[in-house]
Amino acid sequence: MILPPIYGAIQTVRDGLETRYLAAFLGLAAVGIGSWCFHMTLKYEMQLLDELPMIYSCCIFVYCLYECFKHKNTRNYLLAFILVLFSGLVTIVYLQWKEPVFHQITHGLELFTTVSKT
Repeated sequence: MILPPIYGAIQTVRDGLETRYLAAFLGLAAVGIGSWCFHMTLKYEMQLLDELPMIYSCCIFVYCLYECFKHKNTRNYLLAFILVLFSGLVTIVYLQWKEPVFHQITHGLELFTTVSKT
């Protein structure tokens, strides 16, 4: 969960692919690092380091999927704004309301969006 995404990020840069793919690989690496830290310590702070990158990287995956069938050299700023806003709101609510079910529901919604688009 850490080394393969880093290798993918290096290959993305070497191949000159779009930045969204680099962000996706780095997001996966962040999830791997956070998960490793949490499962080694079982501390609440490390749990956040595990779960919040899941939200962020899944937003990147949603963006990547919706950008697959776009015109060259265009960006969907509205979708990017909505996903950043969603990530920010989830972070704020989750930091205030420390309920794991909230993370499970929001992450499940993101996964449902990803799978339905796939």
